[in-house]
Amino acid sequence: MKKLTNWLKLWFFPKTDKEIEYEIDTLNINNIYYLSITLGIIQTLTLIVYIIIGAASGKGFSSVPFISICSSILLCLTAFIITSKLLVKPDTIRDNAKRVRVFIGGCAIVLIIWGIAVSIRHYINHQQLLIFYTVELLAVLFVKLKPVFSTALITSSFLINYLILNFGYAEGLINPYNYTMLALLSAAGGIINYNLTANYIKQKNRANRLNDSLEIIANHDSTTRLQNRYALNQRIPEYIDRSVCVAMGDIDSFKAVNDTYGHQTGDDVLKMFSDILIDTFPEDQIYRYGGDEFLIICPDSDYSSFIKKLDDINERFSKVTIHGADHSLGCSFGCVTARADNPADFFNSVMEADKKLYESKSKLKKAR
Repeated sequence: MKKLTNWLKLWFFPKTDKEIEYEIDTLNINNIYYLSITLGIIQTLTLIVYIIIGAASGKGFSSVPFISICSSILLCLTAFIITSKLLVKPDTIRDNAKRVRVFIGGCAIVLIIWGIAVSIRHYINHQQLLIFYTVELLAVLFVKLKPVFSTALITSSFLINYLILNFGYAEGLINPYNYTMLALLSAAGGIINYNLTANYIKQKNRANRLNDSLEIIANHDSTTRLQNRYALNQRIPEYIDRSVCVAMGDIDSFKAVNDTYGHQTGDDVLKMFSDILIDTFPEDQIYRYGGDEFLIICPDSDYSSFIKKLDDINERFSKVTIHGADHSLGCSFGCVTARADNPADFFNSVMEADKKLYESKSKLKKAR
């Protein structure tokens, strides 16, 4: 009994987060948008044909079907206007979730009521209930409602339609067994449609999150969380035909820090240095090039202000202390400005910055 209860709970009350519900709402709005266009066109053509046939026969046309068709066109036009506005501003769907769901449910209810009204008129004229069944099919296939609500809506619509037709106009002419089976299948279809859609969105979002995580891992250094050389290769087209300031920097005597205090302390120093870089430059302009080398690329930047920022980094880093150690820290940079026409020219500017870094470090060693 407990398993059955859990199974029913799972199907009628599926677990969905706000993102899944937002995507289902958006999907419903899209479906209603296209349904309103399609049904509006069909009903408009029907109205035109109805008027032409009535005029050609000389008998005119009945006001009842004329009003029915015109009202359906008006409903389609209203749904089209509302959904088109919602699709232009998707944030409106997210920010007004409850109102949007009321609108979606209202559209389904109005569509079914219209289907019942038209089917009653057809049934009185000894025609089939194709409109009612078509409307139910549209509601099941294209409007994804919460299972509890869809079940209540579909079963009640079948019941109301049956009571009106069977007892109001033609008692006993509708086969209750076939009719009940169709109602149950329609209700089951609504439940399955919603759950399959929710599960698909859940799996898609999970795969997207996994892909995002893998992309972050592939494009970022695990120690400093800065972009790596692979990320640089992906972003080279952004730097072509643009003036860029390029700086290659490294930490002075970093090998001595590793050898004296261990690699964990070395990693801590790398993190402290990267934190200062991030405080000074946008994170997407900084790369860990390798070891203790860091590459900074600033598009459309003033060279003098660029150099000033590097001096500020050096000043801040020189004040950093290693816990439990007596070792002063420092950093060096090599800088160039460039405007590359192709990837090869860009990497030449990076090599030029690296060469100037080497020259800067050589001067520092001689000064000591």
